[in-house]
Amino acid sequence: MTALQIHLQPDEGDILIFMPGQEDIEVTCEVLTERLGDLDSAPPLTVLPIYSQLPADLQAKIFQRAPPGQRKCIVATNIAETSLTVDGIMYVIDCGYCKLKVYNPRIGMDALQIYPVSQANARQRAGRAGRTGPGKAFCLYTQRQYQHELLASTVPEIQRTNLANTVLLLKSLGVEDLLAFHFMDPPPQDTILNSMYQLWILGALDGTGALTPLGRQMAEFPLDPPQCHMLIVSAEMGCSAEVLIIDYVLRGSRTRQGQCLRERACVRPSGVTEKRTQYDVYNHAAGRGK
Repeated sequence: MTALQIHLQPDEGDILIFMPGQEDIEVTCEVLTERLGDLDSAPPLTVLPIYSQLPADLQAKIFQRAPPGQRKCIVATNIAETSLTVDGIMYVIDCGYCKLKVYNPRIGMDALQIYPVSQANARQRAGRAGRTGPGKAFCLYTQRQYQHELLASTVPEIQRTNLANTVLLLKSLGVEDLLAFHFMDPPPQDTILNSMYQLWILGALDGTGALTPLGRQMAEFPLDPPQCHMLIVSAEMGCSAEVLIIDYVLRGSRTRQGQCLRERACVRPSGVTEKRTQYDVYNHAAGRGK
């Protein structure tokens, strides 16, 4: 692996590896640790992950200096492109991929999908190397791929995601004609119309595209419209507590416990709905203190 080749060189400096997402980062950290253990008399290497869902106390470790005689290797998502600056990074390894939120019409919702980085992202990642001294960037793609296959810049999020939240917000602010609204990065009109149709299905818009009383309530929630609708209706039906638990399990928690609950809730016995099973699994695990 490139990281181990760098680590075994006598030159000083910490390493920053860019990977697409949390699972890739965790696997990379495990493989690095295993491979390092297989090497005889290899100098110690402190391997640290960094991604948005990592607890704050673990994220803070990347800013701590490595112990004397050790090198630090940080494995990060694109959160380290611009949001973070870590002193001592002299080597950057760019896998060439990132995760982007993209609307998937097949399932009718946004999903994180892996895409090649843009040229702008690639330059930003390379620029993380040697900000306080000489550095090197190792890009795991060819110059031809960089010039002919990578987009010049990342497609703006508003042009690749579901706009139901945006439409709901603009409607609540009194914007009537969304097709004539001056967006900084105009999204496709079909995307706007599709989002309005989804809101009409949920009862947030009436037949003329105007905001309904239900839609005004939904605009107050910092959630996606289907979740807002579910919570509002659950209050009317007297089952808010149960629906909140189901929503929690569906979206998953930032903890290992929440991820485990979500995985276990995917198995359901015959004759019982999936969401009811998720609710039962959560209550069973919570009752046992797990």
